[in-house]
Amino acid sequence: MITLTLQLPEAVAAEFFSAADQLNGRFTGASPKIEAKSLMAFALARHECADICAQFDLALRLVQGPAEPPFNPVLTQPFGRESRPVPPQPAPHKEAA
Repeated sequence: MITLTLQLPEAVAAEFFSAADQLNGRFTGASPKIEAKSLMAFALARHECADICAQFDLALRLVQGPAEPPFNPVLTQPFGRESRPVPPQPAPHKEAA
């Protein structure tokens, strides 16, 4: 087992603490009580390589924009920017007045 020390934004940590409180409210007989750090470990432990790559691939595509080649270390076929079509961007969402 590997032990990690991570720094999380307060808003992210608050979500895990809130989830732990909600679960403890639903499962009042849980012993020991469900802790936020246990939920964080479970969230990290449930992913496989392909899941992690897919999540980061999506996040990096959103950050880099459509002009950048995709970042996906799982792909085995090399390709460049010219060999793939750039997907059209979705139309901006307009809020109803």
